This record gives sequence, structure tokens and C-alpha cells, in this order.
Amino acid sequence: MDTKSTVLAYLNQHANQWVTSAELVDELGVSRTAIWKAIQQLQAHGQTIESQSGKGYLYSRGLKLSQAIIESSIKSDWQVEVYDEIDSTNIRAKQLAATNPGQLTVVIANQQTAGYGRFGRNFFSPGETGLYLSFLLPINGQINPGKMTTATAVVIAQVLEKLFGVTVEIKWVNDLIVNHHKVTGILSEAVTNFETGTLSSVIVGIGINLVENDLLAPELKNKVGALTTQKKQLDRNQVASEIIDAFDTMLPTLDDGNFMDEYRQRSLVIGKNVEVKIGNRVLTGEVETINDDGALLLKTATEVVTVNAGEITKLNLQEGDYRG
Repeated sequence: MDTKSTVLAYLNQHANQWVTSAELVDELGVSRTAIWKAIQQLQAHGQTIESQSGKGYLYSRGLKLSQAIIESSIKSDWQVEVYDEIDSTNIRAKQLAATNPGQLTVVIANQQTAGYGRFGRNFFSPGETGLYLSFLLPINGQINPGKMTTATAVVIAQVLEKLFGVTVEIKWVNDLIVNHHKVTGILSEAVTNFETGTLSSVIVGIGINLVENDLLAPELKNKVGALTTQKKQLDRNQVASEIIDAFDTMLPTLDDGNFMDEYRQRSLVIGKNVEVKIGNRVLTGEVETINDDGALLLKTATEVVTVNAGEITKLNLQEGDYRG
């Protein structure tokens, strides 16, 4: 890392504590002038660092994303890219799959200008209030897409509950629900090797609404929510770091399907009447369960149908306020 990134990573480790220039010189092995220049650059880029003669520097964590902080915080071996603004983290991950195959990479953004969800729908991705991540995972052989998406939903739910003290439910297959409103969407995409025609990588995109946003379209306000209203207390670097480590820990157990019991416990749809769209076909019925491959078992008027891919377009609950 360069001096600026090294200084920021050290200050982050001692957040809300005064750190003297002498301490930074001794610990980082750089000159006072280099430290002063690094602090000036960090402040100019939006990092909250207070300077006071005789005390040194006081760093306050907050909304500003930092590659240096995330890299120094994670325990797992992922290459990290952080952008203030990007068209789409999934698009960037696809570019990396073509140019740098084989590297575990996570792309993180403050804002997306062309974020998208399932079926190419626009995913509202404003700056400062959300967090957008895409994991690029090179693979050898086959991978179960249902397990990947459902496992990701479970680990993200666990992280959000830990950090925000909320209760997270899951609407099959990829929506996380808090207080009857969607707060997170997950989109898994496959990348195929053009020459061999085989699956070479999987991209798992995650969009999280962290803080309420006044720019949300009126027609979405009944369905879309956020995790907190306390913008000043939010540390997006911590959220990103914990998600990366949780995702990394989940991967070795993916084939075991151990997470499916928890997925079913969190499910909003089991035992409920739903309408499912599969391409141009629409099925209605009661969800009996979700099997260990992440597929929906739908009991229609005539049969039980296994739905591996599709979208629940209507969900009727006898209780609660969710109307997605």
C-alpha cells in the first residue's frame, strides 16, 4: 500500500483515539512530512480526521468507503476494488473475469449509475446510503446456482442482524426483508469460457439499502426500506469487511447445504399462497417447502411442481404488512 493507504489503515485500527505523529513515524517507518501530506490527501477525499497540536490525529469511522481499510480489516484472501461511482459492480466483475481469470475479487461501490437486478431491471443505487458488492468467484466444474444464492442470502442476513440489531426474513429466492420492506437484493450470474463453452466463474452481486433515502421513487416506498435511519453512526467499511469474511467462510460448506435449514426458517413464503412467474408461464399455489437445492416446491390445484428458477410476483400473507 502507498503511504496514504497505510496511514488510513493504521488510523482505522485506532479509530476514535488520538494518534501522535511520533507514533505514526515509529510504527509506519515514514517521515513526518509524508504523514502530513497523507493526512491532507485523506481529508481532501472525505475522510474524517481531526488534527490538533499536541495530540495528533483523531480518525472517525463513517460512510466513506476505503479500499485500504477494507483490505486491512478482512481475514480472507480476496483482491478488493473500491469505487466511489461505477456503472455496475457486476459489469466490472465480468470485465475482470475476462482479463484476470482465476483471481478471487470483490468489487465494491458507493454508487452505481447502471445497477441492475434480476431480469435486467434497474436497481436504484444511490451514493452514501447503500452498499454494492460483487464477488467474482472462479470455479472448476459445476456449481449449484440455487445453493449459491440461498447460502449468500443466509450469510448476509446473519451479518445484517449482527450489525444492525434487526430481524431479517427472506422472500424466495433473493430478497432480504426487514420490517416488511426489501432491504437487500442478490443477483448471481454465470460467466462462460468462450473457447471451451464451460462455466469459468460465478458473480454474486449484492445491493444493500443501509440508510433511508429521500430520493426513492414514491411507487417503491411501500416495498423498499433500509436498515437504519442513523447515517452518522454507520461504518460502511465494517459492513463490507464482515460481509466479505462471512461469504468466504460460507464457500467451503456450500455443497453441504447446511445453511438450508436456516434459509427455510427465515422464509416468508413457506406455507403461503403465491403466484410464480416462470418465463411466460404463471403458476399459483401454496409453497410446501424449499428443497435442499434451493428450489420451490409449489402445490398447485393439480400437482406439486419443483420450481428451480422464477419469480414470486404475488405473495399473500394472512398477517404482517409485506405486499411484495
